[in-house]
Amino acid sequence: MNSENYSADTPISAATDDKFQRYEFSRRIAETVKNRKAENCLVVGVYGAWGEGKTSVINFIENELKTSNDIVVIKFNPWRYGDENALLTQFFNQFAETLDANLQTSSEKVGKYVKKYGKFLNVDIPFIGNSADLAESIGEGLANVNIETLKERIEKIILDSKKKIVIFIDDIDRLDKSEIYSVFRLVKLTADFKHTTYILSFDEEMVASAIGERFGEGSRDAGRNFLEKIVQVPLKIPTAQPNDLKSFCTQLLDNIFDSNKIELEQSEINRFVIQFTENVLLKLNTPRLAVRYANSLSFSIPLLNGEVNLVDLMLIEAVKTFYPLHYSFIKENPEYFINSYNKKYSENSDEEKKSDFKNYFAALNQGFTRRQQEAIKELLMELFPLMEMAFRNVSYSDNSYKEWIKGKRIASAHYFNRYFSYSVIKGEVSDVAFKNLVSNISTKEIPEIAQEIKELVAKSSSENFLFKMRIIEEDFNWSSSIKLAKALCSIHEIFKNSKKANFFGFEAPEAQAAIFIKTLIKANSDKQQGFELAKNLLKDTSDFSFADELYSWFLRKGNKESLFEESKESDLSDVMLERAKKEAGDTPLFIKLPLQTEYLLRHWSKTNNETLKDYLSGLLGKNPGLSLNLLNCFTPTWRSTSHPEPFKGDFSNENYESLSEVLSPSDFVEYLQKIYTVEELNGELIWTDRHAKQSDLNIARQFMHWYKKKEAELTKKEFK
Repeated sequence: MNSENYSADTPISAATDDKFQRYEFSRRIAETVKNRKAENCLVVGVYGAWGEGKTSVINFIENELKTSNDIVVIKFNPWRYGDENALLTQFFNQFAETLDANLQTSSEKVGKYVKKYGKFLNVDIPFIGNSADLAESIGEGLANVNIETLKERIEKIILDSKKKIVIFIDDIDRLDKSEIYSVFRLVKLTADFKHTTYILSFDEEMVASAIGERFGEGSRDAGRNFLEKIVQVPLKIPTAQPNDLKSFCTQLLDNIFDSNKIELEQSEINRFVIQFTENVLLKLNTPRLAVRYANSLSFSIPLLNGEVNLVDLMLIEAVKTFYPLHYSFIKENPEYFINSYNKKYSENSDEEKKSDFKNYFAALNQGFTRRQQEAIKELLMELFPLMEMAFRNVSYSDNSYKEWIKGKRIASAHYFNRYFSYSVIKGEVSDVAFKNLVSNISTKEIPEIAQEIKELVAKSSSENFLFKMRIIEEDFNWSSSIKLAKALCSIHEIFKNSKKANFFGFEAPEAQAAIFIKTLIKANSDKQQGFELAKNLLKDTSDFSFADELYSWFLRKGNKESLFEESKESDLSDVMLERAKKEAGDTPLFIKLPLQTEYLLRHWSKTNNETLKDYLSGLLGKNPGLSLNLLNCFTPTWRSTSHPEPFKGDFSNENYESLSEVLSPSDFVEYLQKIYTVEELNGELIWTDRHAKQSDLNIARQFMHWYKKKEAELTKKEFK
């Protein structure tokens, strides 16, 4: 991170750096001090809020005073001293040393009188230090001169020098209450020397509140009354004009964009400008806020450039700087900003949630003007459109959520945390790396694409990678689609289920990869090209289970529309059957591939029933026990919350009809009778209803149940 991008929140001194028309104001103050004829002490107050530029005004005044040889400047910062005693002691020491260095008198040095005067004044202040030294110095002073005579001697030396003393005291509003009181007592009651001008800078409201707690009614008005007795010339620094602040802030933002080589589309620039000018600028009232905002962006943009929506980032950082309470609430309560205002699993409005949010929002807006309340509301609704559900009763479609993800918007639950962590959270896919992959597919070879995908998945997860791919699955041209599909098939192993799939299975990485490839094919208007790619993928994918996943999704109907016509589906089934035979080798196909057996044998039966009959009779004739394995392949497998592991359900009429397509029921009965006795097959039949534990014998009995029923129906029909 380049530290040169940060703007220092330091006061300025040169007139050429004045961007808020304060130098002329400062020059007039300096001229007044230089031309003043009266001898009595004068106290000038320069009032302004924190960050408004008081210290810069002080520097400007000092610059102008230094042009006169008759002015002696003393700058005293009370914030440097830890207690009241040290504050007063150091003031008189600095005062003495400066006068000794600048007042050329014909007689004695003024500094020793100033220090002695200061020691007198410390008698009534709780002393921190060596009490013996204090007693000795006080004794010396009292032995030689009284305090009024001492003050007169100091003033005479100042008058004889024909110099004017100007003492700047800054940062008064950073002191605690007792120290603030000490500074004003010093100025008015103890160090009010002739030909001396004090220029005090502080936030009037803060100091009045602190002083008010000690005097009068304890109110801010009481504090103001006290200040009026101390400060003869109260001056508020000129308010920075909105256009000047806007120009200053804009220049800081331009510097950040230039240093980070950022480019935005015009539509995004317009979106930022509208929100910033209408809903942020009204809260930009000091240069310090502009600097804080710019520094916040200087930190966040290099970390998140390319990983989030930059306009959203700039706006949420504006919320942090100008509406800090709202920012904290957003960070701690994301459910009000990235979740729907409908009840779970329902389209009905969650009125309780809406009411709660409106109450929280009203509390955050306390003390705001009506315009400021409208501004933060509009700004947040730009960032978080779902807020409109609470205030305007609008709704958003699934497509809106998808667009927020594609746009890397803070409104998306997939990106929200990234804006607050300033990093790509572990397990997430870096958008910079993802964009680099997607943007360069057309120029890279398939192995290179596959390797980049593996590296992305290794740093995140296959689920997150496929999620991002599916968001843009309709954006690829056909050439890129071919490369992507082949690359994914070549590294199928990274999509093996890393966690248990849900009951439906489509959330598993293997299924999502297959659905993504299907969508790529479906998006191509040339159906023949799509079919050729699908066929080649089934042939060339090294892993049969992944080829089977692809095949199952290729043949599934979406919105009642098939991906391919029936004849082409049959061609794909031919490919899978030939692959299955090779995959099984000498092992019975229904032993090697039990999950795929049903559709493979049914397709075999349709295309060449005689060879299937020979295949099965050869296997079952030699080993009738294999008939139970075949029967299991046609019996449905279930999962449930009470039985998370797969288990066999009941052998239904539909299962019986399906098995009958590949093997004669009467032949199958003969094989079963070679395994079980007639008594066993006719024993008690249990219908498990997906709950009781199933057994091979019970499945055989269920088969016999349907066989007898069918035979009885056939006999009855023939009798009629």
